[in-house]
Amino acid sequence: MALLLQLFIAGVWASVLVINTRRLFRLACVEQLRRWQEVRFSSGMKRIWWWLGQEEFWSRVRVDSINGVQVTLMIFLVAWGT
Repeated sequence: MALLLQLFIAGVWASVLVINTRRLFRLACVEQLRRWQEVRFSSGMKRIWWWLGQEEFWSRVRVDSINGVQVTLMIFLVAWGT
């Protein structure tokens, strides 16, 4: 039972990470980063770095993180009650 709860909580946080990484790539307009195209790779990394400094990206990350904390606490309270 405890292992299942831990896996579920890890899944919640993994989904938060994946969603926000996809959002960052979409905002930076990075379709594919290919190592054999150095110019495209470096320009994509510069755009990602730029978006990491913008409030528009971090405001959504905060909302998703708060939702992750909320789900984690709900799971903890349900597990504690059983």
